[in-house]
Amino acid sequence: MNRFLNYSVLTATSLVLAGQQAVLADLAILSTEHVDIGVAFEDGAWDLHLHDETNDIEYAPADAILQVNANALTQVPADSRYSFLGNSGAPIFVLPQVEDPNLLFLGTGAEEIENGAFVGDSLQLKLTAFEGPGRFFSYLVNGLDGSPQRVMEAGAGGVDADLNSFTVLALGHQDYNWAFTEAGTYKLTFQASGDKVGQGVTTSEGVQYTFVVVPEPSSLALGLAGLGGLLWLRSRRSPGTRPMVS
Repeated sequence: MNRFLNYSVLTATSLVLAGQQAVLADLAILSTEHVDIGVAFEDGAWDLHLHDETNDIEYAPADAILQVNANALTQVPADSRYSFLGNSGAPIFVLPQVEDPNLLFLGTGAEEIENGAFVGDSLQLKLTAFEGPGRFFSYLVNGLDGSPQRVMEAGAGGVDADLNSFTVLALGHQDYNWAFTEAGTYKLTFQASGDKVGQGVTTSEGVQYTFVVVPEPSSLALGLAGLGGLLWLRSRRSPGTRPMVS
């Protein structure tokens, strides 16, 4: 690549970054924190939010980006039990269910809902809509034999009718593996429901969560227009926060 082309790439990169910053400057970027998709029910109404447990901050989902940074890039295991993720050795971005300080550690939680508030102390968090450039999977891995339990899947054809919900227990918390086959922006819409004691089954409105899967920096020159502008998200800003209410 000659010096003129290098300059052109850098100039184009700067323009893309500036445009992305202008759009997302007021959003918190969560990239290495321990975060829950939080479910609460207060004053007769559902509250779906993001709880940054590392810093004890809550965000409205529209005020934050869940970043799957370049450290998440790995390969589909050469194990037939994982073939649902794609071909063995294919690239895939995975946020693991075991904490890694270099990655977002993401789960679900209903730690603000007391035991006895819902029948069976059980709630459902259902994926009702999906947008993204690739496929999305959420699954659990058995620590004893490494076998995966498929929980949630979605792609170009929409959300899988049989793999579309998390079970969330009152006062409970569960971490999952979150996998994405392509870099880019994904929008996942979740809806909470449960059988409220004395009220009956109640369902929340759909709430959209935004994930940004960031490519390897080396891919910038190959896919500048589509992917390079996401690289700025590796730095984190956290305006517009609100403290947790104890």
